[in-house]
Amino acid sequence: MKILLVMPSMDNGYWRKLGKKVGPRSEPLSLLYIATYLNKNKHTADILDCEAEGISLQELEKHIKDKKYEVVGVAMLTPLYSQSVNICRKVKEINPKIKTIVGGSHPTLRPKGTIEDEVSIDIAVVGEAECTFLEVIQALETRKELKNIKGIVFRDLDKKVIVTPEREKIENLDMLPIPDRSLIKMHLYRPSISYYKRLPAYTIITTRGCPYRCTFCATAKTGYRMHSIERVIAEMKILIEQYGAKEILIRDDTFTLNRKRTIDLCKAIIAEGINKRVKWDCITRVNLVDKELLQELKEAGCWGIHFGVEGGTQKLIDSIKKDTKIETIENAFKLCKEAGINTRAYCMLGMPGSTKEEDLETIAFVKKIDPDWAQFTICTPYPGTTMYNDLIEKKELESVDWDKYQTWGGFSESALPWVQKGRSSDELKELQRYAMKSFYFRPKIIMRKIRGIDNY
Repeated sequence: MKILLVMPSMDNGYWRKLGKKVGPRSEPLSLLYIATYLNKNKHTADILDCEAEGISLQELEKHIKDKKYEVVGVAMLTPLYSQSVNICRKVKEINPKIKTIVGGSHPTLRPKGTIEDEVSIDIAVVGEAECTFLEVIQALETRKELKNIKGIVFRDLDKKVIVTPEREKIENLDMLPIPDRSLIKMHLYRPSISYYKRLPAYTIITTRGCPYRCTFCATAKTGYRMHSIERVIAEMKILIEQYGAKEILIRDDTFTLNRKRTIDLCKAIIAEGINKRVKWDCITRVNLVDKELLQELKEAGCWGIHFGVEGGTQKLIDSIKKDTKIETIENAFKLCKEAGINTRAYCMLGMPGSTKEEDLETIAFVKKIDPDWAQFTICTPYPGTTMYNDLIEKKELESVDWDKYQTWGGFSESALPWVQKGRSSDELKELQRYAMKSFYFRPKIIMRKIRGIDNY
């Protein structure tokens, strides 16, 4: 079958204007994995990244008509919910016989509701989509029933919403081919300006899942699986040799969870000479680094590590089940500084149960641990997370407007999707702006940024 996978465009607001100037535009890895897998199994799958290519809904309509696609799959992230729905509606206007399939974090965390809320969506894929999507395409092609396919939601002939059993996670990630980046226009992609030192810089995933239980996280308590070291090295070489990568961003949720595998991968990167050709960064937890490991990472070319700090008091950290200690956070940033590895701290303001005074303590704590970069977002309860479910149960989150679901509310005009009782949107927005200004507009930070410029 002829399939188009679409990454929606952002809206025309603040972030669209900012994105044109400084990014980020990351390769749509989820779509690349699916399309590559479909193509390896004798289907024809294309990718259209509307955001990266600047494609309007009208241009997308023409493209679908010209190419005569039989199936259109749309990435559906909660902040892009309306854009995803608009694409599905447009597809049905073009030809009601074209099947629309959505996948991504939103339908995965809100499966039945996604189909119930929108008649233009034929099928929602829940969880990892590669195998599920292929089975759906095979069933559509051979006119077999969908009810035997695990991991989907759809309407039957009587318009009844059917939720099939959950699909097992892919244990052997190496069964999936390396994403075929020739399906997208690689020259269009770049990270946000604070995430790289040299371009081109591209993204890879070497593991999936996270066993921790953070209440705000959609991937909490999911099975941790790893690509083999040989598979990771092969993908790095493709990015270097075919696309001229000078940096690689490893976007695993918890890169160093398996300490031995991390060290073995570092040694393989060094043995292959990859550390002399590219630098890279990663994301992990403060309790999963130590002096020896950081030395291995540094030698293998790792220049930066991103940590989820979240809160600046033990009470706040415990309230979101982060399962770490303030002292552990301080030690991780200290060890990184000694190893010569840059750090980024991710923090949240306005968590359930927090006060303005505690949020100010978080801002002060971040200044104390002194990361190279800090990111202060407003706590947003995304569907499917423990936090979201708790707030629904307590009737503190009754009406939901998905268009408001973005964590940079302090820099937009829209209201926040949720604010706890006793606090206001205006207070949290102002607090977020204050956090960014008070962290970055300090003489030592400004001088550090100037000294860190490699190429004026």
